[in-house]
Amino acid sequence: MRSTYYFAIMIGIVVAFGEGSGPVAYAKTVEAGDSSSSWNGTGEFLELGNGEQVVNGIVKGVLISRHKDGGKMIVHSSKLTCPVRVNLNRNKDYQAIEGLCTIVAHEGKDIAYAHWKCVGNLKECQGDFTFTGGAGGFNGVSGTTPFQTSIVFELQEGKTGQAIGYAVWPSLTYTLP
Repeated sequence: MRSTYYFAIMIGIVVAFGEGSGPVAYAKTVEAGDSSSSWNGTGEFLELGNGEQVVNGIVKGVLISRHKDGGKMIVHSSKLTCPVRVNLNRNKDYQAIEGLCTIVAHEGKDIAYAHWKCVGNLKECQGDFTFTGGAGGFNGVSGTTPFQTSIVFELQEGKTGQAIGYAVWPSLTYTLP
C-alpha cells in the first residue's frame, strides 16, 4: 500500500513538472569565436597631479567575430559604442578602465548591452566583459567573457584628447534564454 502511495505521488510530480503553465526554457550558450575591435574616440582629461589622470570619453569601433561552421569560416560584424572612464597613473605605469557598451548587430535588429572593467599597465589591460541585457535577438543576453584592451588617449587641445586602440576577445561567448 505504501509503495502505491509513493508511486502515485511520483506520477503527480512528473505530471506537474511536465504539464506546467508554459514551455520549459533552456539557455543556449553561443560561441561567437575569436573577436576583435579597433577603437577610436574622444575624451576629456582631468589632471589629479603626481602623474594621475582621469579621462572620461567615448570610443567606437566595429566588433568582428570569426568562427567556423563546419569547414566554412563565418564572419559577423557589429557596431560598438562605449562610454569609458580611464583612471591612470603615468608615474606608476598603471591604468584601470571601466566601460558600458552598446552593440548593434544585424542592421539594427539586435542590440546587446555590456559592462566591462580591466586593469593593467599603460599599454594594455585585461579584464571581464559582461553582457547585461539586450533587445531583439539579444533579448535576455547574459554571460561574462575575458578580454583585453588598449585605449590610448592623447591630449590634443586644452583638456580634450583623441583615442585609438583595440580590444580582443579570444573566445567570445554569451548565453541567450
